Amino acid sequence: MPLTLEQSYGLNPIQLAQIQQLESVCNQFEALTMKLNWITLRDRPRDQGNDFLAYADEQLVGYLALYGFNQREAEISGMTHPAYRRRGIFKQLVALASTELKARTIPDMLFICEQQSTAGKTSLQALAARYEFSEYKMRWQEPAAFVAAAPVLQLQPAEPEDIPELVSLDELCFGVSAEAAQSWLAQDMLDPQRRVWLVTLGPAKIGKINIWRSETETYISGFCIRPEYRGQGHGKTVLTRLLEQLAAENHAQVVLEVACANEHALSLYQQCGFRTVTAYDYYRLPVS
Repeated sequence: MPLTLEQSYGLNPIQLAQIQQLESVCNQFEALTMKLNWITLRDRPRDQGNDFLAYADEQLVGYLALYGFNQREAEISGMTHPAYRRRGIFKQLVALASTELKARTIPDMLFICEQQSTAGKTSLQALAARYEFSEYKMRWQEPAAFVAAAPVLQLQPAEPEDIPELVSLDELCFGVSAEAAQSWLAQDMLDPQRRVWLVTLGPAKIGKINIWRSETETYISGFCIRPEYRGQGHGKTVLTRLLEQLAAENHAQVVLEVACANEHALSLYQQCGFRTVTAYDYYRLPVS
Protein backbone atom coordinates (compact mmCIF):
# COMPACT_ATOMS: atom_id res chain seq x y z
CA MET A 1 0.00 0.00 0.00
CA PRO A 2 1.58 3.34 -1.05
CA LEU A 3 2.50 5.70 1.76
CA THR A 4 2.36 9.49 1.50
CA LEU A 5 4.50 11.60 3.84
CA GLU A 6 3.78 15.27 4.50
CA GLN A 7 5.42 18.05 6.49
CA SER A 8 2.82 20.54 7.69
CA TYR A 9 3.30 24.23 8.47
CA GLY A 10 0.54 24.65 11.01
CA LEU A 11 -2.38 22.24 11.34
CA ASN A 12 -5.83 22.74 9.85
CA PRO A 13 -9.07 21.46 11.45
CA ILE A 14 -9.12 18.32 9.29
CA GLN A 15 -5.56 17.40 10.25
CA LEU A 16 -6.27 18.05 13.93
CA ALA A 17 -9.31 15.76 13.79
CA GLN A 18 -7.24 13.05 12.09
CA ILE A 19 -4.50 13.31 14.72
CA GLN A 20 -7.07 13.15 17.50
CA GLN A 21 -8.61 10.02 15.98
CA LEU A 22 -5.20 8.34 15.63
CA GLU A 23 -4.36 9.28 19.22
CA SER A 24 -7.61 7.68 20.41
CA VAL A 25 -6.88 4.43 18.52
CA CYS A 26 -3.31 4.22 19.89
CA ASN A 27 -4.38 5.08 23.43
CA GLN A 28 -7.06 2.40 23.43
CA PHE A 29 -4.77 -0.22 21.92
CA GLU A 30 -2.17 0.03 24.71
CA ALA A 31 -4.23 1.74 27.46
CA LEU A 32 -2.09 4.88 27.19
CA THR A 33 -2.36 8.57 28.04
CA MET A 34 -0.32 9.95 25.17
CA LYS A 35 1.42 13.29 25.59
CA LEU A 36 0.59 15.48 22.58
CA ASN A 37 0.08 18.98 24.04
CA TRP A 38 -3.10 19.93 22.21
CA ILE A 39 -2.96 23.61 23.14
CA THR A 40 0.31 23.86 21.21
CA LEU A 41 -0.91 21.78 18.26
CA ARG A 42 -3.92 24.03 17.76
CA ASP A 43 -1.75 27.15 17.67
CA ARG A 44 1.22 26.10 15.56
CA PRO A 45 3.17 28.90 13.83
CA ARG A 46 2.58 28.90 10.08
CA ASP A 47 6.23 29.60 9.29
CA GLN A 48 7.60 26.39 10.88
CA GLY A 49 7.14 22.79 9.78
CA ASN A 50 6.71 21.10 13.15
CA ASP A 51 4.32 18.31 12.17
CA PHE A 52 4.92 15.23 10.02
CA LEU A 53 2.07 13.04 8.81
CA ALA A 54 1.96 9.66 7.07
CA TYR A 55 -1.11 8.66 5.03
CA ALA A 56 -2.19 5.34 3.53
CA ASP A 57 -5.15 5.75 1.15
CA GLU A 58 -5.95 9.14 2.74
CA GLN A 59 -6.05 7.62 6.24
CA LEU A 60 -3.62 9.09 8.76
CA VAL A 61 -1.54 6.15 9.96
CA GLY A 62 1.51 7.88 11.42
CA TYR A 63 2.25 11.21 13.08
CA LEU A 64 5.27 12.95 14.61
CA ALA A 65 5.26 16.32 16.41
CA LEU A 66 8.22 18.58 17.20
CA TYR A 67 8.21 20.84 20.26
CA GLY A 68 11.09 23.32 20.36
CA PHE A 69 11.63 24.70 23.85
CA ASN A 70 15.32 25.58 23.41
CA GLN A 71 18.11 25.47 20.85
CA ARG A 72 19.75 22.39 22.39
CA GLU A 73 17.04 19.86 21.56
CA ALA A 74 13.53 19.33 20.26
CA GLU A 75 11.06 17.18 22.14
CA ILE A 76 9.20 14.65 20.00
CA SER A 77 5.91 12.82 20.37
CA GLY A 78 4.95 10.26 17.76
CA MET A 79 2.54 7.42 17.04
CA THR A 80 1.75 4.81 14.41
CA HIS A 81 -1.61 3.14 13.87
CA PRO A 82 -1.49 -0.38 15.40
CA ALA A 83 -2.48 -1.97 12.08
CA TYR A 84 0.43 -0.28 10.28
CA ARG A 85 3.28 -0.95 12.67
CA ARG A 86 6.54 -2.77 11.75
CA ARG A 87 6.56 -1.13 8.33
CA GLY A 88 9.15 1.57 9.02
CA ILE A 89 6.65 4.43 9.11
CA PHE A 90 7.92 5.96 12.34
CA LYS A 91 11.52 5.68 11.12
CA GLN A 92 10.62 7.60 7.95
CA LEU A 93 8.92 10.34 9.98
CA VAL A 94 11.97 10.60 12.22
CA ALA A 95 14.18 11.01 9.14
CA LEU A 96 12.05 13.93 7.95
CA ALA A 97 12.11 15.52 11.39
CA SER A 98 15.88 15.07 11.56
CA THR A 99 16.29 16.95 8.28
CA GLU A 100 14.17 19.81 9.62
CA LEU A 101 16.14 20.02 12.86
CA LYS A 102 19.45 19.94 11.03
CA ALA A 103 18.32 23.00 9.07
CA ARG A 104 17.55 24.72 12.39
CA THR A 105 20.96 23.65 13.80
CA ILE A 106 19.26 21.84 16.70
CA PRO A 107 21.60 18.95 17.57
CA ASP A 108 19.39 16.50 19.49
CA MET A 109 15.98 14.87 19.47
CA LEU A 110 14.36 14.06 22.83
CA PHE A 111 11.62 11.46 22.40
CA ILE A 112 8.72 11.19 24.85
CA CYS A 113 7.56 7.61 25.40
CA GLU A 114 4.92 6.57 27.89
CA GLN A 115 6.54 4.06 30.23
CA GLN A 116 3.98 1.32 29.57
CA SER A 117 4.14 1.60 25.77
CA THR A 118 5.87 -1.55 24.54
CA ALA A 119 5.61 -0.44 20.91
CA GLY A 120 7.15 2.94 21.71
CA LYS A 121 10.11 1.43 23.53
CA THR A 122 10.70 -1.06 20.71
CA SER A 123 10.75 1.74 18.12
CA LEU A 124 13.21 3.82 20.12
CA GLN A 125 15.48 0.85 20.72
CA ALA A 126 15.54 0.25 16.96
CA LEU A 127 16.68 3.86 16.49
CA ALA A 128 19.40 3.38 19.15
CA ALA A 129 17.98 6.27 21.18
CA ARG A 130 19.47 6.51 24.68
CA TYR A 131 17.25 6.64 27.79
CA GLU A 132 17.85 9.85 29.74
CA PHE A 133 15.21 10.47 32.43
CA SER A 134 11.57 9.96 33.42
CA GLU A 135 8.70 12.17 34.53
CA TYR A 136 5.54 11.42 36.44
CA LYS A 137 2.22 12.87 35.40
CA MET A 138 0.33 13.62 38.61
CA ARG A 139 -3.32 14.52 39.17
CA TRP A 140 -4.71 16.46 42.13
CA GLN A 141 -6.93 13.91 43.87
CA GLU A 142 -6.77 14.50 47.61
CA PRO A 143 -7.08 18.15 48.60
CA ALA A 144 -4.78 18.97 51.50
CA ALA A 145 -5.43 21.46 54.26
CA PHE A 146 -4.71 24.90 52.89
CA VAL A 147 -1.73 26.66 54.38
CA ALA A 148 -2.19 29.90 56.25
CA ALA A 149 0.72 32.21 55.51
CA ALA A 150 1.82 35.74 56.12
CA PRO A 151 -0.05 38.12 53.82
CA VAL A 152 3.27 39.45 52.52
CA LEU A 153 3.51 36.39 50.24
CA GLN A 154 1.28 37.05 47.26
CA LEU A 155 0.34 35.52 43.93
CA GLN A 156 -0.17 38.42 41.56
CA PRO A 157 -1.30 38.04 37.93
CA ALA A 158 1.67 38.80 35.71
CA GLU A 159 1.53 41.88 33.49
CA PRO A 160 3.56 42.63 30.35
CA GLU A 161 5.94 44.78 32.39
CA ASP A 162 6.77 41.69 34.49
CA ILE A 163 8.16 39.77 31.50
CA PRO A 164 11.84 40.64 32.18
CA GLU A 165 11.53 39.25 35.73
CA LEU A 166 9.72 36.14 34.50
CA VAL A 167 12.38 35.59 31.83
CA SER A 168 15.06 35.86 34.51
CA LEU A 169 13.31 33.18 36.58
CA ASP A 170 13.01 30.83 33.59
CA GLU A 171 16.71 31.29 32.82
CA LEU A 172 17.79 30.74 36.42
CA CYS A 173 15.49 27.87 37.38
CA PHE A 174 14.96 25.99 34.11
CA GLY A 175 17.97 26.86 31.97
CA VAL A 176 15.73 28.28 29.25
CA SER A 177 17.27 30.82 26.89
CA ALA A 178 16.12 34.41 27.35
CA GLU A 179 14.94 34.56 23.73
CA ALA A 180 12.77 31.45 24.03
CA ALA A 181 11.35 32.47 27.42
CA GLN A 182 10.49 35.95 26.13
CA SER A 183 8.66 34.50 23.13
CA TRP A 184 6.61 32.00 25.17
CA LEU A 185 5.68 34.50 27.86
CA ALA A 186 4.55 37.08 25.33
CA GLN A 187 2.26 34.44 23.80
CA ASP A 188 1.03 33.27 27.20
CA MET A 189 -0.03 36.80 28.11
CA LEU A 190 -2.29 36.91 25.04
CA ASP A 191 -3.77 33.40 25.37
CA PRO A 192 -7.04 33.28 27.37
CA GLN A 193 -6.39 29.58 28.13
CA ARG A 194 -3.10 30.40 29.88
CA ARG A 195 -2.36 32.37 33.04
CA VAL A 196 0.90 33.38 34.67
CA TRP A 197 1.42 34.54 38.25
CA LEU A 198 4.41 36.24 39.81
CA VAL A 199 5.17 35.20 43.40
CA THR A 200 6.12 38.13 45.62
CA LEU A 201 7.31 38.25 49.21
CA GLY A 202 6.97 41.83 50.31
CA PRO A 203 8.94 43.81 47.71
CA ALA A 204 10.91 40.74 46.52
CA LYS A 205 9.88 38.84 43.38
CA ILE A 206 10.74 35.27 44.36
CA GLY A 207 9.03 32.94 41.90
CA LYS A 208 6.41 32.20 39.28
CA ILE A 209 3.75 29.64 38.40
CA ASN A 210 1.70 29.08 35.24
CA ILE A 211 -1.43 27.20 34.23
CA TRP A 212 -2.86 26.31 30.86
CA ARG A 213 -6.28 24.86 30.31
CA SER A 214 -7.19 22.23 27.70
CA GLU A 215 -10.63 20.81 27.00
CA THR A 216 -10.26 18.20 29.76
CA GLU A 217 -7.42 19.25 32.09
CA THR A 218 -5.73 22.21 33.73
CA TYR A 219 -1.93 21.93 33.69
CA ILE A 220 0.29 23.56 36.28
CA SER A 221 3.70 24.35 34.81
CA GLY A 222 6.65 26.72 35.06
CA PHE A 223 6.56 26.59 38.88
CA CYS A 224 9.74 27.82 40.51
CA ILE A 225 11.08 29.66 43.54
CA ARG A 226 14.43 31.46 43.55
CA PRO A 227 17.12 29.27 45.20
CA GLU A 228 17.75 31.67 48.07
CA TYR A 229 14.07 31.49 49.11
CA ARG A 230 13.71 27.70 49.01
CA GLY A 231 13.38 25.49 52.07
CA GLN A 232 11.15 28.02 53.85
CA GLY A 233 7.73 26.61 52.94
CA HIS A 234 7.02 29.19 50.24
CA GLY A 235 6.54 26.55 47.54
CA LYS A 236 3.84 24.74 49.48
CA THR A 237 2.11 28.02 50.28
CA VAL A 238 2.07 29.06 46.63
CA LEU A 239 0.80 25.70 45.43
CA THR A 240 -1.97 25.36 48.01
CA ARG A 241 -3.15 28.92 47.38
CA LEU A 242 -3.29 28.27 43.65
CA LEU A 243 -5.15 24.99 44.16
CA GLU A 244 -7.64 26.74 46.41
CA GLN A 245 -8.28 29.29 43.66
CA LEU A 246 -8.59 26.63 40.96
CA ALA A 247 -11.03 24.64 43.09
CA ALA A 248 -13.15 27.77 43.56
CA GLU A 249 -13.17 28.20 39.76
CA ASN A 250 -14.28 24.56 39.28
CA HIS A 251 -11.15 23.29 37.54
CA ALA A 252 -11.96 19.58 37.90
CA GLN A 253 -8.83 17.91 36.51
CA VAL A 254 -5.67 19.65 37.74
CA VAL A 255 -2.44 17.95 36.63
CA LEU A 256 1.31 18.54 36.50
CA GLU A 257 4.50 16.74 35.55
CA VAL A 258 7.62 16.25 37.65
CA ALA A 259 10.96 14.54 37.08
CA CYS A 260 11.03 11.22 38.94
CA ALA A 261 14.49 12.08 40.29
CA ASN A 262 13.28 15.37 41.83
CA GLU A 263 12.43 13.92 45.24
CA HIS A 264 11.84 17.29 46.91
CA ALA A 265 9.28 18.42 44.32
CA LEU A 266 7.66 14.98 44.26
CA SER A 267 7.25 15.07 48.04
CA LEU A 268 5.78 18.58 47.89
CA TYR A 269 3.19 17.58 45.29
CA GLN A 270 2.23 14.47 47.23
CA GLN A 271 1.77 16.55 50.39
CA CYS A 272 -0.55 18.83 48.43
CA GLY A 273 -2.75 15.93 47.28
CA PHE A 274 -1.29 14.97 43.88
CA ARG A 275 -1.07 11.31 42.93
CA THR A 276 0.79 9.66 40.03
CA VAL A 277 -1.37 8.56 37.08
CA THR A 278 1.32 7.60 34.54
CA ALA A 279 5.01 8.05 33.73
CA TYR A 280 6.88 9.18 30.62
CA ASP A 281 10.41 8.15 29.68
CA TYR A 282 12.64 10.48 27.65
CA TYR A 283 15.14 9.15 25.11
CA ARG A 284 17.87 11.20 23.39
CA LEU A 285 19.07 10.74 19.83
CA PRO A 286 21.54 13.01 17.99
CA VAL A 287 20.25 14.56 14.78
CA SER A 288 21.85 12.70 11.88
